[in-house]
Amino acid sequence: MADKANLKILFVEDEPKLRERICIVLKMHFEEVFSAGNGAEGLELFSRERPDVVVSDIMMPTMDGLEMTKRIRALAPETPVIFCTAFTETSYLLQAIELGVSAYVRKPLDCRQLVKTIKQAATPILQRIELESAKQHEQDSLELLMGNSPAMRSVILEAQRVAGTTYSLLIQGETGAGKSHLALLIHGLSQRKHHPFFTVNLSSLPEALAESELFGHVKGAFSGAVSTKKGLFEEAHGGTLFLDDVDCAPPAIQSKILHAVEQKRFYPVGGTKPVEMDTRIITASNRNLFDEVHKGNFREDLYYRLVDLVITIPALRERGDDIPVLARAFLHDASQELNRIPPRMAPDAILQLSRHPWPGNIRELKSVMRRAALFAGETLTAEELIHLLAVKNLKPIGKDSAAPRSFEEVKSQAVRQALAATGGKKMEAARLLGIDYSSFKRMLDKYNL
Repeated sequence: MADKANLKILFVEDEPKLRERICIVLKMHFEEVFSAGNGAEGLELFSRERPDVVVSDIMMPTMDGLEMTKRIRALAPETPVIFCTAFTETSYLLQAIELGVSAYVRKPLDCRQLVKTIKQAATPILQRIELESAKQHEQDSLELLMGNSPAMRSVILEAQRVAGTTYSLLIQGETGAGKSHLALLIHGLSQRKHHPFFTVNLSSLPEALAESELFGHVKGAFSGAVSTKKGLFEEAHGGTLFLDDVDCAPPAIQSKILHAVEQKRFYPVGGTKPVEMDTRIITASNRNLFDEVHKGNFREDLYYRLVDLVITIPALRERGDDIPVLARAFLHDASQELNRIPPRMAPDAILQLSRHPWPGNIRELKSVMRRAALFAGETLTAEELIHLLAVKNLKPIGKDSAAPRSFEEVKSQAVRQALAATGGKKMEAARLLGIDYSSFKRMLDKYNL
């Protein structure tokens, strides 16, 4: 059977056996069902429970269905009321219509028809409940992924507001603070979520390749251009292009980006035919981009084209309440990847996390928790964390704790244990440690492994 609809139903019927039988059926399909034997009881229950839908007989002792509905209308005009009756006198049905009754189901009742009629009458309510549930789930997910400190609640609210707009957006914050992650979340909350999301880091893109990477090139445009290649502005058509470290864009690239966002079109390298684009641009910088404008390092006209709104992600050290929440989430994810039960975090470990300055922000915390998932026992202690952090100027909380090992010893052991955990598979071990494969190979050579 399908899941029950999240609705509260009030069923009013003066015949006890029929009332009991119908209630059994309704409880199979709806979350909560209340019943009453006449209109007076029904009105009392309605006032107390505020059901989403009322289903009622017309002819009942003490107070009939028409009078009850009239009083319900005074309390809650939008509540759907459905009449179930064998009584078909026209004057009563006309009164029911005047009262705005949502539907009429003839007795003897067909239970399937009754359930269908209730769901149809409650469609706007179910849609509202589903929307509210989706919004709450979205909020919970954002808080789990980004944090719930006062500073991050403000960031999340701004992100939710801008996601559904066409505004251009600049995300500012220190390296590792989560700028690319926030950009992806905003894309996922937008109407473009079913279209591509591409990221390009302009600080790591050689100037000679930047124009081709962003705007593509035609065959023969330059030496080595043996075929036509689409650029990221075209690949992201209909979706979002995230320009990370946009302050590092060379002047020539800044000029071409400005032309593209102004004209909604651009020319590939060596091309004579313009390419139309419908791409949302989100940019990021770990510097104050407005300051870069005043220093002459970034075009002012491009700044105002790219920046309808600025969202600044605070550094992790400024978000104390978020650190244990995010640490647990990262530890849980990494433990799942290793098929192990997540270690419990001891109180002194949580305190140690709060004391660390986190110069690498979220990126550093995630990396530490990945190592903790691999190395920690059933409980992650402050002493273990100090070894994982490998920071010499951070002393243990306990007076008698052993001094931390050298950074090289920690790295050597990390490599050994990663290899052991992955059965000697080097690429998997590198991924487990969160480092690129070439760096991992250098470590293998360095430690004679």
